[in-house]
Amino acid sequence: MSQGLVLLSLLYFLLVLLALALLIRTSLSARLKTLLIVGFVGAAILSQQGWKRMAGWPTRAELPERFLYHAASVREPNAATGDPGLIHLWATELTPDGPAPEPRGYELPYTPEDHKQIQDARERQRQQGLPQIGRKAGPRNKSNVVSDNKRSAGTANFSLADLPDPALPEK
Repeated sequence: MSQGLVLLSLLYFLLVLLALALLIRTSLSARLKTLLIVGFVGAAILSQQGWKRMAGWPTRAELPERFLYHAASVREPNAATGDPGLIHLWATELTPDGPAPEPRGYELPYTPEDHKQIQDARERQRQQGLPQIGRKAGPRNKSNVVSDNKRSAGTANFSLADLPDPALPEK
């Protein structure tokens, strides 16, 4: 991850140098210089988004099909402020080749069913020390927001259960 940050910083620095050289040293028209300024501001905004992604901000991408649950933060809805609530889930994707090298933070819309899943998983982890495995429950729309129909139907975005004991090879 630190290599990515260094490369992104170096790229941004080179873009700024190029912009300064083009704006100061050339006799381009004012219209072209304005276009360059707008382009470099856009590059700065994209760069900032890259920094967020690389710095560990939660993603709004869909949960993986299977994942190892680590922790979650739940912000319940507040009718007084109009806050719909939010769930931040910390998980490691499980692939056929094994777990991903690093965990990832996921930002999910609040549902009471997901909140209950998280509370139950926390309790099992705390009392029994059992690791929790999760599975994505169903498709979500492209905006990553659970539809009102799904929310009212009482469907969770994911399910959490105890990690099963590993199968031992035969002797």
